[in-house]
Amino acid sequence: NLIDKELYGVKHILYISNYPSRDSELYQKSADELMDLFVPHLQKINPDFDRSWVIEYHHHRVDGAQPIVGVNYGAGIPDHRTPFQGLYLANTTQIYPEDRGTNYSVRMGRAVARLVINDLE
Repeated sequence: NLIDKELYGVKHILYISNYPSRDSELYQKSADELMDLFVPHLQKINPDFDRSWVIEYHHHRVDGAQPIVGVNYGAGIPDHRTPFQGLYLANTTQIYPEDRGTNYSVRMGRAVARLVINDLE
């Protein structure tokens, strides 16, 4: 809804995400099997939804797409400064207690940039 649908040929793009473990049944499913699984849920959201509306779909399976946050996770997050002078670390495993997200990555990037600038002064 943030970008005019005219830019997509008056079509709609839908992103359906799920982050199962590698050993789960869901993770092992093919793109077609996942589509079969998700369509009934899309029909709960929009009872008029019809699978024929789907022009194309893509399935991307990525291991480790999201850090697993366990007990005392925050205590083990490494500092942005590494033991190597001039080398800094900033990645999505350090976005805590928030969940990963572009806005938090940008915020962290700005914070690390300030850290680098301060270290150079």
